[in-house]
Amino acid sequence: MATIPNGGAAYQVSDGNTASAVLLGTDTVTSSTGAGLYFLTEAVTANTTTTSAPAGSIGVTTNATGNDSMFMSDGSKWQFAVVA
Repeated sequence: MATIPNGGAAYQVSDGNTASAVLLGTDTVTSSTGAGLYFLTEAVTANTTTTSAPAGSIGVTTNATGNDSMFMSDGSKWQFAVVA
């Protein structure tokens, strides 16, 4: 699988018809609203790790610190994503 520059890694996506990996080409998928999905390789600690991701963005990391959690940006730090 190809490698994305700047420490990013390829993530597999599917159109439901193929089992082959598709390279996104970036570590962020951004919506027209500005919020996005962020695929990180850095350690993420809730309410400590800073981010410039717009509020409402979702982040996940492959780093051992934080890889078992989903995070949501408050506009300045990653917070644990909470399901109400």
